[in-house]
Amino acid sequence: MSRLTKPLLFASSAECEQAFYEALEAGDIDAVTDLLHDDEDVYCVHPGGPRLIGFAAVRASWAAMLANGALRIRAQARKTLETPTVALHNVIEEVVVEQGRQPRVVHVIATNGYVKTPSGWKMVLHHASPAPDGPVEEFEAPHGPLH
Repeated sequence: MSRLTKPLLFASSAECEQAFYEALEAGDIDAVTDLLHDDEDVYCVHPGGPRLIGFAAVRASWAAMLANGALRIRAQARKTLETPTVALHNVIEEVVVEQGRQPRVVHVIATNGYVKTPSGWKMVLHHASPAPDGPVEEFEAPHGPLH
């Protein structure tokens, strides 16, 4: 199904996130643009990069990243916090990068933020950091009183 036949009104933050990763895998900057909240309250931090503020800066960064083609990326280990109007998703991204002629998988820990608008759910935040070398581990605090 082409981008033009997909609904642009995302009924959930999960649908918006799925569309985001599909757009990256397709190398489709127009699809990425469609799901961003067209506002100055949009933020992005790529691994090792500066904080980008506003729709134009965030869109330009994704356009530059996708100028070399599609990303081979998969989000997994999703943890979410959702209210009726705001959602945060923390994921571990597996990104395939070429080193010489050998593909290598690197892990990135990312937080994606979404807001519910009259036009459906839109992305307002993507903050990604390289994961430490080695296997990606998750740590959870024990449940119960903190003191």
